[in-house]
Amino acid sequence: MNFGKYLTLELRRNVLSIPLFLAIGLSLVIGGGIVYSIYEMDGPFRPENVTALYSMIATVALGVYCAKLVIIDLHYGTIYLLFTSARDRLKFLISRVIVIMAVSVMFGIGCGALVYVNHFLNDQAFSWGDVGSSVFHYVLFGVFFTLFFLVISMFYQKTMNLFVLSIVTILVLPSILGIILQVDAVPAFIKDFVTYLPLYSLPNDLPFLELESLDMVVVTTVSLSLFAFAYYRLPKTDY
Repeated sequence: MNFGKYLTLELRRNVLSIPLFLAIGLSLVIGGGIVYSIYEMDGPFRPENVTALYSMIATVALGVYCAKLVIIDLHYGTIYLLFTSARDRLKFLISRVIVIMAVSVMFGIGCGALVYVNHFLNDQAFSWGDVGSSVFHYVLFGVFFTLFFLVISMFYQKTMNLFVLSIVTILVLPSILGIILQVDAVPAFIKDFVTYLPLYSLPNDLPFLELESLDMVVVTTVSLSLFAFAYYRLPKTDY
C-alpha cells in the first residue's frame, strides 16, 4: 500500500464531500438563526448560544463521520484488501486519525466563522482564540470517537449495529450518564469520574466550547491510550 496515495485518496473522498459540505452548511444555517435573531430582534442570546445551535447538527454529523470512517470498509468488505499485512493495518489506523482530524477542522472552522459573523453583525465578544478553541474542541471530539468506535470494531463487526451504537453513544448515553449526576446516593468520586469521562464531557461541553483544561487532558490521554491499544491490537485482530 502506497501510504501517500492512499491518504490523498481518503482525504479527497472524505473532505471534498458533498454530504460534508451540506452538513456544515445546515449547521451554519441553524446557528445563523440565532445570529439573525440578535441582529433583527435584539434577542437575549450570547455567542455560546450561537455555537450551541450550530452544534445541534454538527455534533451528530461529525459523530456519523467518525462511525463511517470505521465501518465503511467493513460494510463493503474492502477491509480485507486493505489489511493484507500488519504494516498496512497500521497505515490504515494512522490514515483514519488524519482524515477525521481534517474533517473535524472543517467543522471547527465553520463554528469559528459563525462566531465571527455574530461579532461582525452584533458586536458581541470574539477573539481569534475562539476560532482556535472551536477547532481544537471538534478535533478532540472527532479523534476520540473515531478511535473509540475503531477499538469496538475490533471485537464486534456487525456494521449496522455499530452504526446504531455510534448514534446511541453520542445522543443517548450522555443523557443517561447525566442522570447519575442527579442521584444523591451516588458517591462523589463516581460523579467526578462521570463528569470527566469523555463519553459525557465531549457531547455536553462541545456545543458551548466549555471543555476545561483538565477535560482536555483527560480526553487527550484517553485518545492516546486508545490509539496505543489499537496500534498494538489491530495487526493481531482477525477480521
